[in-house]
Amino acid sequence: MVRAIENVWLNCSLIYRVVLVLFSSLIIFISAQISINLPFTPVPITGQTFAIFLLGLILPRDWAIYSVLTYILEGALGFPVFANFRGGISVILGPTGGYILSWVFAIIILKSLLNYIPKFFALLISSFFVLTIGSLWLGFFVGFDNAFKMGFLPFVIGDFIKISILSLVPIKK
Repeated sequence: MVRAIENVWLNCSLIYRVVLVLFSSLIIFISAQISINLPFTPVPITGQTFAIFLLGLILPRDWAIYSVLTYILEGALGFPVFANFRGGISVILGPTGGYILSWVFAIIILKSLLNYIPKFFALLISSFFVLTIGSLWLGFFVGFDNAFKMGFLPFVIGDFIKISILSLVPIKK
């Protein structure tokens, strides 16, 4: 399946690629609305990381990055694409901004590591990166003494489940 996507991608027009990037950002938007607000943290549990890592697995690196950047740009421009139908630069500059901005680098890390280590561990390291950057950013809003327990720990089990499922996605290295 992944090979078929890459073959289509390499042999398609610019218009088709733009549509694919927009469709991929739509997938991230939909997954963002799968959201559970936790009473003790401003960071909700969402399906975004699942969608972003899925795109990172099945799309060529640059186009996965373009998809994430498109999604972030849509949100920054005020479209209500972030979790709980929020949008605007204030979301990116707010408590969840570190997670959002880390996704581009997480894709780069994921794609680079897939060449050297098993998929599960590449996903685990990429997820750890997102949680670490997101928690550090969150520390500016809730205090660094609270950031780990509010921005990292509550998401470990969910991310482990997402990673376990994504490990089953066939990919071409």
